[in-house]
Amino acid sequence: MFKFISKFISKSGVLAAGAAMLAGSFFSSSAAAETKLLFNIFVPPKHPFKVGMFEPWAKDVMRVTEGRVKVEFTTASLAPPPKQWNMVSKGIADVAMLANNFESGRLKLPNLAQIPFGASSAEKRGLALWRTHVKYLAKANEYKGIKLLGQWTVSAASILADKPILKVGDLKNYKVWAINGIPNAMMKSLGAVVVSVPGVQMFNVVSKGVVKGSVTSHYPLMTFKLMPYITDITDIPGGFQSNNFSLLLNEKKWNGLSAKDKKLVEGVSGDTVAVNAGKRVDFLNDRAKEAALKKGIKFHQASPGFVKEIRARTQFVVDDWLKVAGSKGIDGKAALEYFKSQF
Repeated sequence: MFKFISKFISKSGVLAAGAAMLAGSFFSSSAAAETKLLFNIFVPPKHPFKVGMFEPWAKDVMRVTEGRVKVEFTTASLAPPPKQWNMVSKGIADVAMLANNFESGRLKLPNLAQIPFGASSAEKRGLALWRTHVKYLAKANEYKGIKLLGQWTVSAASILADKPILKVGDLKNYKVWAINGIPNAMMKSLGAVVVSVPGVQMFNVVSKGVVKGSVTSHYPLMTFKLMPYITDITDIPGGFQSNNFSLLLNEKKWNGLSAKDKKLVEGVSGDTVAVNAGKRVDFLNDRAKEAALKKGIKFHQASPGFVKEIRARTQFVVDDWLKVAGSKGIDGKAALEYFKSQF
């Protein structure tokens, strides 16, 4: 009897210990496998980037990784728009949208998307930018220290004003908003007085009369409520320029993912990021134009003469980009030709 009881206790103990080890292994591996990515949001809740790209991307990441990687959004921004790179690199947030102009000292090659007369469509221009980055520009390693998940653009910029802008002379001493960097420099080359603040502050400078117009896509007429202050819009073939953006991920968080999950996350980033963001802003761009026409806002197509003037005065953008590309070991002419071939 004693031997039987001893055997039972021994077997029970082994079974219990085994079950405990199995349970512990299950829970620890589950906890280790789940990675949460905190996505910093500084745009309004219904902004086309958030609705069109951020939220679908977060759902895609969770779906393809079967919940091993989850994306959570901040309820308030953890850093101002110009500080997104620093915020992500320091791990204050794991993911963020960067307006590339805010890192103009570091990111030179994405300026390819700001060359005038590209593609009016955000989807086409953004996809062309990303594919050119992958094929030609990535080897320059401008994103060192950060994992770049994608790039995208907005619909090409027009000149939104409170008067007709039909020639370069109409811009002399005219106060306009343009994003910092190349757009600012191009508008100054055309004689305008330029105010550059983050895009989310565009309404403030327009509504308060700090500027009389804005160099941007049509959709901010609705998104940033500019409609009451604009009477005339000048469209330029292929657009005056296009603001471009990057989707950044903390490198340490990226390195912590398994090889399998890295591949899965990249599979729903890249092209998908450019297309989703681009489609959404292009859709809103068309809606904004329809609404503006109903409001009586007049649309003007830049004449061949006006286009020729803009091209001559902004050629420095192309020349400067080619020089920078060359200095970084990039075949700039080949990259530029490839970029244009993707429209």
